[in-house]
Amino acid sequence: MNDSQHDFEIVREFGISHSDFFRIIPRFETDIEQISDRIVAIFRRDDRRLEIELSAEKIRKLATLRIPYVDITFRFLGWNDSQRAEFFEVFDRAFQKGGG
Repeated sequence: MNDSQHDFEIVREFGISHSDFFRIIPRFETDIEQISDRIVAIFRRDDRRLEIELSAEKIRKLATLRIPYVDITFRFLGWNDSQRAEFFEVFDRAFQKGGG
């Protein structure tokens, strides 16, 4: 993959509820613009924009356990490959659960 700037979209599954996402995201980024109940735009800097969209909340059932999860769509506008990789390093760390 080259390091050129272009629009890029990726969808990732996260074992998280909407309420958990909106509780954690301000710790990661304080400059947040919430567009709707499931769309958040962040990083409006240096001609770059990141839009994050949450799917409807889903439940995974494992025996008697009910685990919430959502698909999160990341839309990068004006980000290059290395900027996206750096973003996900920090984002994944902020949303990491458990220890070890």
